[in-house]
Amino acid sequence: MYDLQPDQIDSLIAIIREASGDNLSRAAFTEAALQLFEDIAGFETLPGNQSRRVIHILWQGYRLAIRDPKQKPKNQQ
Repeated sequence: MYDLQPDQIDSLIAIIREASGDNLSRAAFTEAALQLFEDIAGFETLPGNQSRRVIHILWQGYRLAIRDPKQKPKNQQ
């Protein structure tokens, strides 16, 4: 139910990068992701374990994107 497609993950990462930049700590990234979830129908009530899983996937893609902006993240769910 809460699985995201690779293009959706890329879009969420792009939104976080645009809003918060490329120098976020893990804690700041988590906060930015949780704030974003508040604006996505169904994600505002995401259970904690699934929220952590999605944030982990987004964090991996974020770190990859800021290291090599030309490389597309290989998102694994």
